[in-house]
Amino acid sequence: MAHTSSVISVRTAALVAGGSLAIGLLTACAPGGTSASPSTRVSHLSPTPSSAATSPSPSTASPTSPSPTSASPTSASPTDTTGANDPALPSPSDTSATTSTDGLIPVLHRIDTTDPVVFITIDDGYDKDPRVVALLKSRQVPVTPFLTVDAIKDKPSFFVQIQDATGQSVQDHTLTHPKLSTLGYDAQVREICDAATTLQGYFGQKPWLFRPPYGDYDRTTRRAAASCGMKALVLWDVSLPHAVLRYASGNVLRRGDIILIHWRPNLYRDLPVALDAAAAQGLRVAALQDYVPAS
Repeated sequence: MAHTSSVISVRTAALVAGGSLAIGLLTACAPGGTSASPSTRVSHLSPTPSSAATSPSPSTASPTSPSPTSASPTSASPTDTTGANDPALPSPSDTSATTSTDGLIPVLHRIDTTDPVVFITIDDGYDKDPRVVALLKSRQVPVTPFLTVDAIKDKPSFFVQIQDATGQSVQDHTLTHPKLSTLGYDAQVREICDAATTLQGYFGQKPWLFRPPYGDYDRTTRRAAASCGMKALVLWDVSLPHAVLRYASGNVLRRGDIILIHWRPNLYRDLPVALDAAAAQGLRVAALQDYVPAS
């Protein structure tokens, strides 16, 4: 896909020979609930856009304009250096793995749909703020948690509440949050498969979506994830570090964008930034699992 780059977007992804995608460092956070079923589900293998779209295209919508006193900006200043140690946005020009071939699961940066929707995904699980549970319930927005076992094993019950509040099953983000491209096949299988088994024990359903830590993966990762029953490797094209939306392309949300946030101390503050930006652009937050189903 080709898009005009914004001067305020941050992109540090590169496709390396052999199929690996090395991605630098950025972050963020978001709310949940339940949403209406999409008019058309989009397959993780061959997305089929829905025929109905009643909201204006994000390309014509105005970006959110925060008040000068707002603590929640929606775009980054060129001088902003916050989030320097957080996962960076993948390149919007990366088309290395959009389909499943040779036993390798597809890699998704966004969902190809004409539905006026975006998707919020929240990674890791280190912070467990009860206010976030209340926020997700009150705003009734579905979010997809990609959880690291080491981050949640002290209190998995918190994410049972999140799952109950959002109606979304938790998904796989490895056991220990390693940089997977530095590991061999067996070690990658252990990180992905053992995490999936542990998460199933905690939450009652085995994950079928996988997000590699730091957005770092190679062909071995795709093969290992497939062997663990994963249906897609899910990246992102928008991130929300420190209450600032950062875009891989442009400076507004688009239909099908996948937003990356993290379970960090400021999640309660940051979540409304993504929600309000989506609403301002005529978009709603939809359940990623409706568009990339388990079967």
